[in-house]
Amino acid sequence: MSLKRKLPTLTQWHRWLGLTLSLWLLLMAVSGSILLYKNEFLSWQYPQLQLPQPLTQTQVARIANNHHTGYALMPTDDRPWLEIVDSESTHYYYDASGTLLLERHYLSDVTSWLVELHHHLLLDELGKDILGILGLASLALIFTGLIRWWPRRGFSLRALSVRFYNPFSRRGMQTLWQSHRFIGVVLFIPVFIGLSTGTAIMYSAQVKSMLLATLPFQQTSSNKMIDASAVNWQQRFDIAKQVLPTTDARLLYLEEPRIRLKHNNEWHPNGRNYVGFNQNGKLDEVTNTHNTPLGNQVSNTIYPLHVAAMGGWLYQLVILLSGVALILLPVSGIWFYTKRFSRLQ
Repeated sequence: MSLKRKLPTLTQWHRWLGLTLSLWLLLMAVSGSILLYKNEFLSWQYPQLQLPQPLTQTQVARIANNHHTGYALMPTDDRPWLEIVDSESTHYYYDASGTLLLERHYLSDVTSWLVELHHHLLLDELGKDILGILGLASLALIFTGLIRWWPRRGFSLRALSVRFYNPFSRRGMQTLWQSHRFIGVVLFIPVFIGLSTGTAIMYSAQVKSMLLATLPFQQTSSNKMIDASAVNWQQRFDIAKQVLPTTDARLLYLEEPRIRLKHNNEWHPNGRNYVGFNQNGKLDEVTNTHNTPLGNQVSNTIYPLHVAAMGGWLYQLVILLSGVALILLPVSGIWFYTKRFSRLQ
């Protein structure tokens, strides 16, 4: 008599995925939630960064003229300093007078560790590959959980009820299980947004190619080119304003040189528009994201959705809730199975 091997049930898949991914989900949720307030956290860590107002473009141009490698992040209301990053990932912070306020080396403080952990698992490019795989597995985890919960006989509030008992007591297992179910269902959409956009960032090239293939529609207007040259950053800023008048400079590539700009209505915090100059200082590149295929414009919304760079405080709260949920779900799930396992002994 032959024995048929049973496939794992949906419950088993959810349990195995949950136990396997719990530590990673906790690390990503904690680091990601803190990094939502990265600039505020830096200002708290280093009081010298608490400037009364952002540097002006003229002040930035004067300082940037003395740097020829790396890139510079333009000052904003929540990041009033000028931040220059060199090839060794050392960050330099300047005030309006050009005084160096702070020098942060790679992995020299908590913020740097959190950034590298969240972006690369402290493993550089290998970390991105691992994060992509874990992200796909985490999406499978939340969907198996939702399918397990989905009421077969119609929705009722009882499907979301939670009875509160001391979680350390015998009946605490019921509270842990019902709380896990409640959090996963009620906060499913924020969790899905956080995990799906984070995973899409790890596979940005593949996602962009897919979107370009499915949404190839393109604007008919052409990029505005003019015959102009610049020898310093103030002149480059002035030319950029001529060719892309509805944008503001957000990031400077100091060696190329090249400016990355943001439209007033653009979601991406650094924009996806470029003005570049050749070795002789002549303008040779103008890229206006509004004139690119629709698929490219949709692709450019993934990162701002993940970091809550749009939608104001309300959407930032949504993303923060996804982080809170991804802390509570692994804790309640592991606690439940630990109690269950101990009872079976």
